[in-house]
Amino acid sequence: MVVSRALAHLYGGSARAPPQNDPYFHASACQLAVNGTTKAVASRIMICLSWGMGHVVQFERSHKGPSRRQSDIAFNAIHRAIVRCEIRPGSMVTEVDLATQFGVGRAAGRAAVDRLSLIGLLQPVRRQGYKVKPITLRDLNDLFQLREIVEVACVRLAAGRVDAADLHRLDRLCRADYKPGDRESEAIFLQRNSEFHLSVAAATGNERLIAVLSQTLAELERMFHFGLSLRDRGNEMRSEHQALIDALAVGDAATAERVTIDQLRASRAMVLDALLSSASLLDVKIGAENHKGVLRE
Repeated sequence: MVVSRALAHLYGGSARAPPQNDPYFHASACQLAVNGTTKAVASRIMICLSWGMGHVVQFERSHKGPSRRQSDIAFNAIHRAIVRCEIRPGSMVTEVDLATQFGVGRAAGRAAVDRLSLIGLLQPVRRQGYKVKPITLRDLNDLFQLREIVEVACVRLAAGRVDAADLHRLDRLCRADYKPGDRESEAIFLQRNSEFHLSVAAATGNERLIAVLSQTLAELERMFHFGLSLRDRGNEMRSEHQALIDALAVGDAATAERVTIDQLRASRAMVLDALLSSASLLDVKIGAENHKGVLRE
């Protein structure tokens, strides 16, 4: 699998390789694999996902400031909490609060906040600290539209190409379950869900499609955590996955496409329901836009 190979390549198979369900490293691994980056270069460069702009940027590793180990620990812990919505979207935080909450030093916390700002998960607010990137209807629509385009192409190309071993592994993955509100079980469930869809994409043989889908799934993970916490959609998703497996096995591209579209729209509806029931939206005033695109009351 592209993600696994790239992670092993980047970290040399070390025991401290990041978890597969970390969206930041999902995108990194895919981009490194697609670009054919050498190990020497990969050890110096991190590919970070730009949540705000939706593209990938590169930057050199810095050896200044706190030790890489401490800043990495701080970054991974805060990043995980934001992605899992343990830190609520749209909430205000400060460097001091985050350093205290996650038990890291001020320098490591500051380095982590800088990295999180760079990828758009934290937004600086003058004299107040940082705002955790909100989950917006625009993000929801854009990402699900992109995913539908990419994943429909994947299942149509994969139909009839998935061999018996792949089908057996897909069948095991689609049996995953989770407990709503349990962030750890949600994370494991989402990891297996991503593996399922990336395994289907791998059958296309098109690594660029795999990379785009992986990056899209990474950006959607926070939205899924937001939606999964409200209700258990595990049974529905298992049925959807099984229907997709059956269509792929017999090479029925049309049915695979229909099942995929139905599944994506059900997932989008789940996240939308969570957004519309969010306390942060209950008192929002909706009016017409003026010529500058600003809402009028």
